Amino acid sequence: MILPLVAALVVGQLIDPQQQPGEGASRPDAAGPAISEPSPSPAPPEPEEIDRSKQTVVTASRAERKLEDVVVATEVITRKQIEAVGARDLGQLLQQHPGVELVQTFRGTGLRLQGLDPEYVLVLVDGERVSGRVGTTLDLGRFSLRDVERVEIVKGPAAALYGADAIGGVVNLISRRVQRPLELSARGSFGALLEGDFRANAGTKQGPFEVRVGGSYRTRSPYDWAPADAATSGAGIRRFDGDVALAYAPDERSRLWLRSQYNQRDENAVDLNPSGAVLDRRQRQEQFDLSLGGRKQLADDTSLLVRGHFGLFRDQLLQDQRGSRALDDYSQNFNRLYEGVIQADHRMGHHAITGGIEVLGERLSSARLEESPVGRIRGGAFLQDEWDVALSSDGSGPKLKVAPGFRFDLDSQFGGAPSPRLALKLDPIPALTARASVGLGFRPPSFQELYLRFSNQGIGYVVAGNRNLTAERSAAVNVGLDWRPPIDGWIFSVSGFHTRLNNLINVTASGVPNPDDPVTYNYENVARAYTQGLELNGHFRLPVRATYLDLSYTRLDAKDVTRDRPLEGRARHRVNAQLSTRVRPLNLEATVRGSWVGGRPYYLGTDGGMANVIGLGEEEEVWAPSYFDLEAQVTYKLKGGFEVFVNGYNLLNAGDQRFNPRTPRGVLGGVQWEY
Repeated sequence: MILPLVAALVVGQLIDPQQQPGEGASRPDAAGPAISEPSPSPAPPEPEEIDRSKQTVVTASRAERKLEDVVVATEVITRKQIEAVGARDLGQLLQQHPGVELVQTFRGTGLRLQGLDPEYVLVLVDGERVSGRVGTTLDLGRFSLRDVERVEIVKGPAAALYGADAIGGVVNLISRRVQRPLELSARGSFGALLEGDFRANAGTKQGPFEVRVGGSYRTRSPYDWAPADAATSGAGIRRFDGDVALAYAPDERSRLWLRSQYNQRDENAVDLNPSGAVLDRRQRQEQFDLSLGGRKQLADDTSLLVRGHFGLFRDQLLQDQRGSRALDDYSQNFNRLYEGVIQADHRMGHHAITGGIEVLGERLSSARLEESPVGRIRGGAFLQDEWDVALSSDGSGPKLKVAPGFRFDLDSQFGGAPSPRLALKLDPIPALTARASVGLGFRPPSFQELYLRFSNQGIGYVVAGNRNLTAERSAAVNVGLDWRPPIDGWIFSVSGFHTRLNNLINVTASGVPNPDDPVTYNYENVARAYTQGLELNGHFRLPVRATYLDLSYTRLDAKDVTRDRPLEGRARHRVNAQLSTRVRPLNLEATVRGSWVGGRPYYLGTDGGMANVIGLGEEEEVWAPSYFDLEAQVTYKLKGGFEVFVNGYNLLNAGDQRFNPRTPRGVLGGVQWEY
């Protein structure tokens, strides 16, 4: 099965390059990241029976910990919560998650954490990096939720464990594992914009062997917020994926696994050039991943993990100008990712020590680079000690955990980079938990920022990379407080953060674009910025049985210090709410979630938007209006493992062509079956 997937990626073409364009062409349970193969989780209990503190998480420590024990605050979105809101991909799942912002761009849907752009947020699948950033954005629409057991989110600096790109935090998708002799599931839905989503999984566990296979198919038509012009606001999509996972566990102390996965995502849309030209856009993104790993319990207090990962990503883009070939363009990017990890976990008295070595290799081929292919190798060594400090002789008093961590990365292009972090967790009384962390991080320039050579003849400019760029640096502080009042099912939390960024990479240039005399734009380390804010959360069990309410408020202050102005696109105020309930006599479950997003500043060029696109020309500050987003799902449980559901999204039709080109109001319905 693996060989056909590789062949489909390496040999298959979206468009023949020789063909001339134009010729027919919820609140989560609080918790923490993971590098190891996740341990099996029991079938999810009823909502009122969930004990969040006992849940196992892995992301914050790169090792399995109970949620109540993690030093760095971690949020968890469980499988049950994923199904309750009806999300079809990772972007939709996080659309209304507290403290998370989505960024809609030509390159897809990106993710902001604590006000930091997508290039500062690391997305993992089972602890492994994902290849295929287009520009600086890793499109969340590529991530199906078909076989995801839970999503773990760690906000704040995580470079001490994960290295580069983890300045703003980590999002880790943990896959499901087979637990019974036979497991089958299927889900299908259809609705507005001719959107269809169909998924199926099958798995078996026979003695020490586990096998799981699955696949999904999704399609949706383009949509348009401004039908007066020819351009579309959102692309139509067609996506399918498939995967197979094998595991061998001869005893409870040993486990080997092999996983392979392939997905293909096609988009079609219509774009308008600033000069008025109409371009038909077709894009295909393909991804193949192969992982092999093993974990061994060497002794009662020591375990060893060895894992390797290979990823391929290809992005093809065709822009076909209507009525002319002057602006026709075809490009192809081919990215390879190599990753290897050796990690040991050892418990010694009051110390839980995690350490290891990680090697990462990247190679990119593209016609839009000054030279191609280009590559880099980065090796990192990390060590963290979670120390239970005894504050009382009998252990009945306050509890303190101290977790110093340090990582040193050696990059083939940028040399050495240390990333220290110190985290503390204090439980002065059983009902109160305080956390604090301080850490440093870095982000090396991307291949595009170093080597890009792109010419837009229609507008009259050239964007060139800069090989003299240095890595961006960060320093961050996070503090938080959780209070569990003497009311069953109630939790309050407050957290604050401050991150300072130096040597930010910006596009710099002077002059006015002119097709007869193109202007060259370069990347430079010229900017400084900071993001800081406050987040309040409350989780309440209401008097009505099996009914829960979650409320959150986020206040963000994000500033470009160099230009003395707010960072673009960030809302200063955001409010989230979610209400979930179950009516047992009627076999009904319902979830309603909404968010209010305040105004966001944008800097638009007076010359038709050029300043906003490439950083040139006069700018005017424009504030996008606030909006309210609302979605709901109702599920009716039938006999035999069947469920029927109706999902409504963006019910207040929040969106516009200029600032918020998200999917308009829609409804879909479907059925799910699990055995």
